[in-house]
Amino acid sequence: MSTDEKYNLLNRESAKKIESLFENPFEDQDDCLSLKIRNIKNKNFISLNLFFEEGNTGLVSVYTDNAHLQLQSCDGFILSNMLEEVIFIAESDDKISGLIISKQGDCSLYSNVKKELLNKDFMELSSEKLLAAVALSVVESTKD
Repeated sequence: MSTDEKYNLLNRESAKKIESLFENPFEDQDDCLSLKIRNIKNKNFISLNLFFEEGNTGLVSVYTDNAHLQLQSCDGFILSNMLEEVIFIAESDDKISGLIISKQGDCSLYSNVKKELLNKDFMELSSEKLLAAVALSVVESTKD
């Protein structure tokens, strides 16, 4: 498998790729797939839940001890073996949102990021916009 692989749909079949990255099987709960990931840093768990919708899209939900993150209209994901993370993606014409879950149990959400930001010179960006641009730039590098 290459370093980064993009999947342009989210369904039960493609979710098997996520299981292989996390080396942990999803629990099938009829309406969703659920996976517990141990956060090594703070010794607790996060819960990743995938709810499937028509058209091979879905709702991705992450529960931590102190947060609930949700990405709706997820239309694909990127597996990064090198970074040991999955980036769930929701795109519109000019914006992108990404929910990043690492094998170590860390998670980040970048929402409604202008796609043009991903191709800008990183030196021109403020530190906050730089974080989103760097985190989601892998989406541009995996374009067909």
